[in-house]
Order: sequence, then structure tokens, then C-alpha cells
Amino acid sequence: MLAGFYANRLDFAFAPAFQAEARLRVAAEWQPEDLAATGALIESGALDLGGLISHVRPAEEARKAYPTALTDPECLKMVLDWSEAA
Repeated sequence: MLAGFYANRLDFAFAPAFQAEARLRVAAEWQPEDLAATGALIESGALDLGGLISHVRPAEEARKAYPTALTDPECLKMVLDWSEAA
């Protein structure tokens, strides 16, 4: 499961992946069923995104967070935490 947006063409060794019977799910634009399938994989433990999110910031720091998210090469994915904003 490729969970994210990718500026360049996805490129990796497809032949070994298919020999191992890997299943790929890629969507140019996510549909509701894509989100549901991904959520189910995460909840079941079949898809671990633990290493994907590198930064978490409170939502009220969004203005400061965006430059980091868009320019810092160490920032893989950033989550804005809205739990205290309600």
C-alpha cells in the first residue's frame, strides 16, 4: 500500500514483487473504498505506517509546520493534531 502523494513515477523492481505474489494498490486519486481498505489494513496490523509519520504538530502551529512539511528532507509525513483545537 502506497499511502501518500508521489511527485515522480513509482519505480522499483516489479518482477521480484510479482514473483513473491505482492499485491499493489495505487490510486491517482483516492476513492472512499480506497480509504476504507487502507483503514482496515492499518486496524488489522497488516499495514504498519509507524515509520512513515516523522513529525506531529498541534493544529494551532500549522502556519509554522507547513514550511517544515514542505521543505525539510527529514520530514517524511507530518500530522497536524486537531485534538486540542475543538
